[in-house]
Amino acid sequence: MDNSKKNREGNPAYARVVKYLGIFGGTQGLSTLLNLLRNKVASALLGAEGLGLIALYGRTIQMFSDYTNLSLALSAVRRISEAYENENVESLKRCVKIVRSIALLSGLAGMLLLIVLSPYVSAWIFDGSQYYTTRFIFLSPMMLFMAVSGGEIAILRGVRELNKVALYAVWAALGALAVAVPSYYFMGFEGIIPAMFLIAFLQTAVLLAYSLRIFPYRVSPFSSGLLREGTGVVKMGAGYIYASILTSTAVWLMCYGISTFGNGAETGLFSSGYLIVGMLPTVLFAALDSDYYPRLSGLFARKNERDRLVNEHIEVHVLVQSPIILAVTVALPLLLPMLYTNEFLPALQMTQIAMMGLLFHTNTYPMAFLALANGNIKVYILQETIYNVVLVLLTVGGYVYYGLTGAGVGMLAARLLDLCIVSVVSRCFYGFRISGRAIGYLFVNMLLFAVVAYSVFALAGTLPSWIVGGVCVLITAIHSFYMLSRHGNIISLIVKRFSRRK
Repeated sequence: MDNSKKNREGNPAYARVVKYLGIFGGTQGLSTLLNLLRNKVASALLGAEGLGLIALYGRTIQMFSDYTNLSLALSAVRRISEAYENENVESLKRCVKIVRSIALLSGLAGMLLLIVLSPYVSAWIFDGSQYYTTRFIFLSPMMLFMAVSGGEIAILRGVRELNKVALYAVWAALGALAVAVPSYYFMGFEGIIPAMFLIAFLQTAVLLAYSLRIFPYRVSPFSSGLLREGTGVVKMGAGYIYASILTSTAVWLMCYGISTFGNGAETGLFSSGYLIVGMLPTVLFAALDSDYYPRLSGLFARKNERDRLVNEHIEVHVLVQSPIILAVTVALPLLLPMLYTNEFLPALQMTQIAMMGLLFHTNTYPMAFLALANGNIKVYILQETIYNVVLVLLTVGGYVYYGLTGAGVGMLAARLLDLCIVSVVSRCFYGFRISGRAIGYLFVNMLLFAVVAYSVFALAGTLPSWIVGGVCVLITAIHSFYMLSRHGNIISLIVKRFSRRK
């Protein structure tokens, strides 16, 4: 194909990435908005202290879940997908049975572990108090629900039922909202535990309603032969399991550190800002876990194709995410009271500063998969360990010296350091270089972010601040749309999609 024809048709890889961003990002975005609405209700009914308590409960449960559920939602997808591609029905059924058995066993183990350790967890988190022991015991069945849910998500993804995974995210968020509102309204703080329990139960029930239509529920969690076969599934996702555990632990340590050096209200403020900062990567990187990682693993040995794939993802994610990150940063003075209440405005500067670190993350995240795709678990673990240790130290240290604003600076600095480390590791171990085009996109958006940073801090609350911020958002949006249209022929893709619907 000559260059003129290629330019007219665009880069199909660009179009593929944008397509998956639309499929997964759209549903993730809707479910995230519903979850933000739930947090809005919680902030209005329970205040910052109530949100802080929800955060401590939630982060503790998530940490225990990550320790015990073996990250099946990701690690088992590849095994099920291989059986599905080979069209071997018996092998597929056995693989599903293995995944469900491991999920059930790991969920039971997690539940029992939390029950046994609940007195120590209560004393550690709440300054020696045993008052919360029974509350953690009541929450322990969530470990089973979360493990089973992870296995069912892996099954649906593996057999390409991605529409059901997308629908599950929306229905689960709607169910959580329907449960949380009456619980918080009628029971106040005492409604937190029942709401969390019922939400986890409903989410599992929705997933099983979809997956049981495809595969009847059959398990043998205590079969030694079946579990031996399942060790391959666990080893396949060992790096991701460790990363999940490390990330969950890091978030918990940050909440715990801020509650220790501050108070419950400050923890609630930090958690509200952290939720917004973590929302965009969850929404916009959803396609990487579902499509990018399997493709990267398949062509890792072909260096040129591999490097081109990584750079295409970096370029597209910088172009797609930069206008969104910039727009959210500028609009946060309006969004924060809208999503929560005016009580949460002290977290504004922290959230704006931390948002700027997401620009570096758009470059880091696609590169970080190189170690996983190569099976080099030690390198991946090293990357994740350094980042999470630095994140906790800089965030908590920043908070101790400069309050919530210092915590935001710590998160920004950790993102920048992570980009530097992953870039060096990718260059030294895999010979990967970021394309000149990707560097150019990053440089342009860094300049715009610098201007926005000046406007939101030096001119905060004034009309010039809104004008400068709005102009920068418009510039990055036009730049991104032009580059996506030029290299990916996105306009043609959109026209074709609407034509098919019509």
